[in-house]
Amino acid sequence: MSQTPVAPDDIPARFRMAGVVPPDDRAAGTYANAQRMLAALHWLRQPRSMADEPAHIFTHVPRD
Repeated sequence: MSQTPVAPDDIPARFRMAGVVPPDDRAAGTYANAQRMLAALHWLRQPRSMADEPAHIFTHVPRD
């Protein structure tokens, strides 16, 4: 699974769109941590198939 890396300039814009305003003295560290987390998403979000799900999730019988 290949993901397009997020540009470091895009992270402050993402924070602004979410309404999150980090304090000025912590903004650089906050954006750096966000960049590291976004870079690690490929480890957290792997493609999943029906075989990867628990058996009781997918059923052909309607639930009451």
